[in-house]
Amino acid sequence: MAIVLVACGSPASQAGPGDDGAAPEGGDSSATSDSDAASASDAGGTADAPPSAVEAGVTDASQSPASDASPGGDAGSDGGAPGDAGTLMSVYVTFYGWADNSPPGNSIAYPKSGGYPTLHNGAGGTGTYADPITFATDRTELAVGTILYVPFIEKYVVMEDSCGQCATDWTTAHKAHIDLWMNSNGTESSASLLSCESQWTRSSTSVESGPPPDRPVTTRPLFDPATNACRTSP
Repeated sequence: MAIVLVACGSPASQAGPGDDGAAPEGGDSSATSDSDAASASDAGGTADAPPSAVEAGVTDASQSPASDASPGGDAGSDGGAPGDAGTLMSVYVTFYGWADNSPPGNSIAYPKSGGYPTLHNGAGGTGTYADPITFATDRTELAVGTILYVPFIEKYVVMEDSCGQCATDWTTAHKAHIDLWMNSNGTESSASLLSCESQWTRSSTSVESGPPPDRPVTTRPLFDPATNACRTSP
């Protein structure tokens, strides 16, 4: 389960590259909703009964990855036939990684192996339409398996994990909040990872729900655990 510290946790010391929003608000990442109380990371990966299809809220087949979509290269498009534009929505975007996942690691609440309409068994992805990056939120806000396109990082993401603070934001204030996985593997400096998460947090930004597969994609990760380097552009 994703834990949100401020950008997933620590107070953001800067607005982040290209951010036109305010610094993210603080919050207690320990809050959970009923639907997230038993996440896969706490109970072996199958906390909830796996759905037989993408749950309520995913109403368009374009939210599932195309079987013939091929991974895109840096700053390129991601293959597949162009489609109609999806729906833009304004969301609060935070990030989490190995150090501030609960428990630490890359476990997710809704793994593919648990029968969920997802793509991974652990948090990951490169950001292409065929291999979107894991994100976490409350499943009453966005259904498990929902695919979004996030323009400011030029990557597709897929709902595969739970997020306690996202659930609190949604149920108490109807505030849309998604928590994106940041590339990490446990070998990196936790401080560098958390700083990068904070740097890329957006208090409000537009994402596309039900996107076509041909949006511009940059597959370079925002954070490199081998060098602890945080990118300042996609």
